[in-house]
Amino acid sequence: MAKGKNTVAVVTELVKPVADQMGLTLWDVRFEKEGAGWYLRLFIDKEGGVTIDDCENYSRAVDKLIDEADPIDQSYYLEVCSP
Repeated sequence: MAKGKNTVAVVTELVKPVADQMGLTLWDVRFEKEGAGWYLRLFIDKEGGVTIDDCENYSRAVDKLIDEADPIDQSYYLEVCSP
């Protein structure tokens, strides 16, 4: 899979329905290189703001989906954050 926008588009398609089901808004998906590592960052929000539990639950829900689809060739760190 190509890096950058193609990866972001594929991951967005995978994880947005999960956000919708959980009552969350998927604000942004970024796949960025920082130093020697790659970071896949998913930014979520909801009415009243997200909690650490929201981030943890969403991370667990999408981690398996992303692993099964395997759209990213190299190793990376998954981060779920609020905007």
